[in-house]
Amino acid sequence: MKKLLIALTMLCIIALIVGSVKAGSEGSSNGTVTVTSAVPTLSSVELWNSTEDTDKNNTALDSDNVEYHLNFTVSDSNTMKDLRNVTIIAWDNRGQIEADSDSQRYHYTWTYVNSTDTWSCPLSANYITTGNCADASGSLTSTSYEFRLAFKLSKVANYSNAGTYNGWQVKIYVYDEANNTATFGQGTGGRIQFGVASYLYISVTDTTHTFSAAPNSENTSVSAGGDSKVDFTVIANRVWKAQVKSNSATVNKTVDIKFNIGNITQYGSDAVGSSVSLTTEYADVTGITSQAAPTDEASPSSKGVYLWVDIPNGQESGDYTYTLYIQIAAG
Repeated sequence: MKKLLIALTMLCIIALIVGSVKAGSEGSSNGTVTVTSAVPTLSSVELWNSTEDTDKNNTALDSDNVEYHLNFTVSDSNTMKDLRNVTIIAWDNRGQIEADSDSQRYHYTWTYVNSTDTWSCPLSANYITTGNCADASGSLTSTSYEFRLAFKLSKVANYSNAGTYNGWQVKIYVYDEANNTATFGQGTGGRIQFGVASYLYISVTDTTHTFSAAPNSENTSVSAGGDSKVDFTVIANRVWKAQVKSNSATVNKTVDIKFNIGNITQYGSDAVGSSVSLTTEYADVTGITSQAAPTDEASPSSKGVYLWVDIPNGQESGDYTYTLYIQIAAG
């Protein structure tokens, strides 16, 4: 009985203690954890051919509608969602600078915008193959991704070979949403550089030409496309010159009836007194040497070779034929 009384007394004491707890004795504090913006990084920058089986860094790239791939890995601890854009710049470093405006001859910019998932080349869509580019749009929760720029150069992109292949430089910039930047190029994290192979293309506008003259006549002008010259256009990425030759040492009616090809003379302007005889070897067309490359592949250089013929006395009437070849060469 004594033990029961003691137990009841203890229960009463506990009840009194519990009942004495007052309201408002518990508080709270809202906490915030700020995740700071990590600086992105660039690594594994490589220049490949379109099948990615040949390293093209420090080589001469072709400018005739040939695709190349610039691959690089972007890493960001805040995931790929944190990226804002990627900018790639290539320029001819011999006399040009990175900050120059874009041009087909000397300077290219390509961009990727993460928010719109778009690749572009402001100079022209001709110089980027967007369908072959790669970006992290499908892997935004990843912390790194290998990007790919699939690009081309204009046919008039400035020739730069010279055996060292360091005329053209590449710079890459990656920006995140906090404007943190990763940079690659010109010694910052490494170097990608290349040359541009020679590109020379001619299209002969006047694919036929004629002379009409009597025997014992001199300096009769050619008739071709409504004027006195054989016209042609040129796309080139370097200084060039025009050269001409004949397919034959004679102008032929038959095997036995002919006259010497030297009776046809050529010049780069309407100046017969300075013209020189055709031969079967290529010779420079005076006045069409040291020609500057066009600045736009859509606007080729237009030129023409003036021709004259001397018909020997006693030459039989009829049609005599030969073939004029025109080529362009480094000038």
